[in-house]
Amino acid sequence: MASPLPEVSIILPTYNRADTLTRAVDSITGQTFQDWELVIVDDGSTDSTAQLDFGKDPRIQVIRQHNLGVAAARNTGIAASRGRLIAFLDSDDEWLPYFLDLSVGFLRAFPEDHYVTLEFFEEDTSRRVLKDRIVNAYLPEARAIGSHALDLGPGETDDYLRVFQSRQQIGRWGTKHLQACEAQGAFLYQGHIFHHTRWGYFAWLPTTVVTRHALQVVGSFDTSRRSAEDYPFQALLAHHFRTNFISVPSARKHERSLNAGPMKEDHLAGGSNAYSFRMNRLHYFDQLHWSQNRNDPELSLVRRHYVYETACIALNSGFRSKAVALFKEAACFHNRLWQAYLLIALIVCCPSDKAASTAYGGVRLVSRILRHLPFETT
Repeated sequence: MASPLPEVSIILPTYNRADTLTRAVDSITGQTFQDWELVIVDDGSTDSTAQLDFGKDPRIQVIRQHNLGVAAARNTGIAASRGRLIAFLDSDDEWLPYFLDLSVGFLRAFPEDHYVTLEFFEEDTSRRVLKDRIVNAYLPEARAIGSHALDLGPGETDDYLRVFQSRQQIGRWGTKHLQACEAQGAFLYQGHIFHHTRWGYFAWLPTTVVTRHALQVVGSFDTSRRSAEDYPFQALLAHHFRTNFISVPSARKHERSLNAGPMKEDHLAGGSNAYSFRMNRLHYFDQLHWSQNRNDPELSLVRRHYVYETACIALNSGFRSKAVALFKEAACFHNRLWQAYLLIALIVCCPSDKAASTAYGGVRLVSRILRHLPFETT
């Protein structure tokens, strides 16, 4: 006799994360909501992942495949899943105990909605990552190009309302969990935010739960690239459905292994993978926004500002010729990015890729020092 269908299917891809995978799984088994199945997809790990023992919990299945990338691993997990709702967790991160209860509670209370996403912490800090991203990344970028897209209305001070159109109190479906998570000033935010995804991410996949209907509408993860595939997935969710955001931190994003040392494999968005991640995200940005709106002046500035940042990462990574091409593309569009001309000159004068990368590191160091020096005015 077949086992009853679980309410939630959790998809957990992993690759050489034996040093963190048990933490992720423990955060699932420790959830206050227990009607789930966990599909772990080992994407060709070469470390000791295969030797890990997850006990005899019948809700956990492990699928092993050749290394095809995280997108393919997620698609494999989705194909094997049976739940009405789908959640995602990365093998180096962890959920807080009430994550599933809050998410499922919302989707039961709002059956007309098809996905919900929650706030999260970074490592062992109390910094709310999405709020920090809005205030310290996207808002300065908007102001740098003269955009008012993320401005607040008169008298408003809630930074989440730079993105979402409405705010309301958490209903009975979630209030029983607020004391447990010690959430201060927690609200439900809603809105159609696809336009804002031109600035970047306004949700994190490991704190997003979607209905199976939403998966069918958005489609599978794109396997043509090895990183940034979660960007179009989240943007398409925002395009087809209302975004629902609960400002309760419900997970921790980790950058280090369990012993606080570096992870054996770099994050797909950082370290040695930073340049390829940025180029992949630029590809998806073009696909989602730029290719259909080339006459949008704000979008043009957003794109080329992103090109400039990618050029800096290319230079820092030692890709001199790629950096030159990107700097040239960025420098010609806006007088605020005149620095690109100086960096092109710096690159051209350097005898090698390594020398160019070292010189760029020196420029960044001097820039940071100058920003913190007191200057007397007369």
